[in-house]
Amino acid sequence: MNVFSTLASSNIVNSFGVDPIASIDLNWIGNIISWIFDLFSGFYGAVALGVIVFTLCLKTLVLPLDIYSRVKTKKQSLLMERMRPQMEKLQKQYANDKNMYQQKVMELQKANGYNPLGACLPAIVTLVIFMVVFTSFSTYSNYATLANYNEMVNAYNSSVSIYVMENENDTNPSRFLIGSDNCYAVDFDKFADHYEKYYNEHKDDVDENGNKVLKTFVRADFDKLNENAKWEVVTEYVQLNARAAVVEWYEQNKSATEFAWIGNMWYPDSMLNKKVPDFSSFSSSISRAMGSGVSSTYADDYAEVTYNLVTEKNTYNGYFILVVSAIGLMFLQQFIMMKSQKAANELGSVDGSAAKTTKMMMIMMPIIFGIVSFTYSAAFSVYMIVNTLYGLISTLIINKIVAVRFAKKAAEPVNNRPSRNAKRLK
Repeated sequence: MNVFSTLASSNIVNSFGVDPIASIDLNWIGNIISWIFDLFSGFYGAVALGVIVFTLCLKTLVLPLDIYSRVKTKKQSLLMERMRPQMEKLQKQYANDKNMYQQKVMELQKANGYNPLGACLPAIVTLVIFMVVFTSFSTYSNYATLANYNEMVNAYNSSVSIYVMENENDTNPSRFLIGSDNCYAVDFDKFADHYEKYYNEHKDDVDENGNKVLKTFVRADFDKLNENAKWEVVTEYVQLNARAAVVEWYEQNKSATEFAWIGNMWYPDSMLNKKVPDFSSFSSSISRAMGSGVSSTYADDYAEVTYNLVTEKNTYNGYFILVVSAIGLMFLQQFIMMKSQKAANELGSVDGSAAKTTKMMMIMMPIIFGIVSFTYSAAFSVYMIVNTLYGLISTLIINKIVAVRFAKKAAEPVNNRPSRNAKRLK
């Protein structure tokens, strides 16, 4: 097949084009997430803005459950503080009999209107909602990563497709090959102008073996080439423009996924990740949603599409700032929760084991979420930070309101309280 016969058909796309990767399907939650992110398309930091708005919407949606859970938790904690003298007495009395201690504690709690499970159901519902949304959010993250790559593939293939000629008499000035009697004549002036530009920009580029990537020539040299050699020149020209088209698309769209020091919000804020990952990291990042990674046979295509994104492939995507912030805020949240339930933790068991378990959870939970933030994406880290800050602020406000109301109730004369609930906090 000569140069013209290939360029005069869609075979050029097959010869030079790159196949996109099958897209990931989104469920209805994923489509809502996509809709929210689309609201900020065109803005700098669109992904970060979308995550923040999405998190605030979600937290506001489950706020009634959070309020109920936190109010009940705070009330139970205050009731436990009121029962502390009796509980401490029971601890001493039944120090060697855990079962009897638990029995007496349950009797005391029932008499005072204390229900340790009162705040559990809303918390469980909230946790289930979180897990469902987290799964959908993770899927969308991989969907967006794949969609961005496929857009670069489209830019690459669109550049290639402009060289598809209608027939050998096609003289469209956007193409450099012009049909003629010998079927592969070149409009060399146009071709050379473009080629010279790329030659000057990349004349010092070398491949992994140290050989120069680009070669220069003059028209007389080209006319002397055989079919295969001419095809090699054409191949190089088409690839140069296609690679440049990818860079152009990337430069026009990168602002959406950038945020402050982070180059790509869909990858972790980590020095172990790059703004544009290598094929192995790319395949691994979308495998969670696809069920399997991209075949290793696709590695050459990926390398071709991202060929000119050399700087981005060698630039850190972040510096662990969001990961550390997410862990730190989670520790603070756990610490505040532990302090607010101090009595329940200390008096929950006769030997203080409940308090030790709570301390262990305070350490483990932030570490677990830190590992998730480190593994998934900077977008998820932003989600965790906004989610935790929202929870911290709401917890402090709710705890303060409940404490004040509890104090007022406790200060009321007994005769002013409903006799049926004399020992209960309403």
